[in-house]
Amino acid sequence: MNRLLPIFILLITPSIFALEKSICGNDDRIPSNEPKVGRALRNETATDACTVTMISKSCALSVGHCKKYFNIIEFNTPESDKNGINYSSKEDTYKVDQSSITLSDAGPGNDWAVMKILPNETTQKYAGDVQGFYELDYSVAASKSLISITGYGVDTEAERSFAQQNGIGYIESIGRTGLIRHKVDTTGGNSGSSIINLKSGKIVGVHSHGGCSINHYSNTTNLGTSVSTNISFNKAIQACLDSE
Repeated sequence: MNRLLPIFILLITPSIFALEKSICGNDDRIPSNEPKVGRALRNETATDACTVTMISKSCALSVGHCKKYFNIIEFNTPESDKNGINYSSKEDTYKVDQSSITLSDAGPGNDWAVMKILPNETTQKYAGDVQGFYELDYSVAASKSLISITGYGVDTEAERSFAQQNGIGYIESIGRTGLIRHKVDTTGGNSGSSIINLKSGKIVGVHSHGGCSINHYSNTTNLGTSVSTNISFNKAIQACLDSE
């Protein structure tokens, strides 16, 4: 029995550490069904994910370190189960235009991606026309501004893992060079989730890195990239929108 214990600890440790690095105190995320937010997958049998958000009929935002997931984008995703991810219908599944991807993967405050989503192969319709899209908020949100993050993070509950969930919290700060510090619960898979200012209902940035702690909530934050103060990100967004 004692010989099995180290193996058991080894198996559970990664998931525990992944949660501890990005949950701000208690995990307050709840299941959601926001059609504008999609799940990015490496392929049709993927077992993990990142998150993208539509900002026009074809343009979408995420983060650069999720590049390997920019192949298939699913919307209106079902719950997961004990066997893993359950996939969306063909009508809600799209492919990324690989030639359109512009990104930076240079760490917190400079981790972003902009891309175009191709029309659905079954319906021939654009994702933004069907699912809707968010507008951008280029003002610099004040500290303690309420925000919302929706995405596809891992979870200890099988039904919720890599299925869509929403969390609410607040901005801690937005730096001049693009770094957002925030207190909204996230986990692996939430990377690329848009940060929505609840006052304007618009996107102020994208979540990229964990930093919050379950046990040291008061002096830790999660991290993201601002659409207003990261100039390169701002220009890439405008270029994609102007191309339509």
